[in-house]
Amino acid sequence: MSLLEKEWFIQAPWGRICVVAWGNCLDPPVLLCHGNIDSAASFRPLISLLPKNFYYVCMELPGNGKSDRFPPGMMINTYDMAYCIVVIVRHFRWENFIYIGHSLGACIGKIHAITFPNRISKLIELDPVTVDTVHEPGDFSRWYKRSYYEFAVNYDKYSQPKEEGPKYKFDVAVEKLVKNRRLTKEAAEATLARWTEPCGDGLIRFTFDQRLKLVSHLRIPADITEQLHTRVTTPTLALLAEESIASGYYKKTNFVFDEKAFPAGNYRVRVIPGHHDVHLVRPEVAAPYITNFLLFGLAGLDGVAKL
Repeated sequence: MSLLEKEWFIQAPWGRICVVAWGNCLDPPVLLCHGNIDSAASFRPLISLLPKNFYYVCMELPGNGKSDRFPPGMMINTYDMAYCIVVIVRHFRWENFIYIGHSLGACIGKIHAITFPNRISKLIELDPVTVDTVHEPGDFSRWYKRSYYEFAVNYDKYSQPKEEGPKYKFDVAVEKLVKNRRLTKEAAEATLARWTEPCGDGLIRFTFDQRLKLVSHLRIPADITEQLHTRVTTPTLALLAEESIASGYYKKTNFVFDEKAFPAGNYRVRVIPGHHDVHLVRPEVAAPYITNFLLFGLAGLDGVAKL
């Protein structure tokens, strides 16, 4: 039996956040957050394989899915995004909740866990490749130029309203998404349904905020980054995609592979076959680990408790 899906909006200081929920609101809450330029649709296949006795709520980040954009003129960074969690938690009046984040969503979940200890009871990170560090002075120059400098020089491009966005035939847009993100045709169509709109003559246009192409991550020295992450005491499961590892996405954050680097003994990492969107295109690979962790915590990952 599939869980009933509902959708509505929650008011934030800058506009509305769209949330999509599955299950019974009286069950333990699980807050989900997608990656950059994505939507709640990316979690549907995974949720269909997870235990039915949880209340799954996915928030769509500003400018993603059907959520309103941040105010014009500002550049977007991960710390702006992280406040969305506060808005959602206050709305539901949750004292504690489980968190599942993919990519950028995992990054802002970690920010919340660091800032508000003990609010997240379990943390699940799906290929959190947005962790960023400074290893040498040259890193700072490259980071600044490809984010803040790029935004200012091309301000009009990144600030254009959706009405001026590129237009495509729906089939062409599906093909682009299948090719660029290696999604199935079904997954690409479900994704496009949440961040496109018809614009006449059989065409659609993208509605996501163009500034999302330049989301900035604050550069923190590598040693401080490691200390911040490894001192989080929330029980944590990290699922890292083989192809992301092979591409070097974690070469500056080797601590994510070392469970012993976390003094509280609360961190478990599992490497799974697939690419960055493996949770969407092959949810059956990720679901068993997540299910055991949801039901049994760290014991479920250590083999002490099994389904």
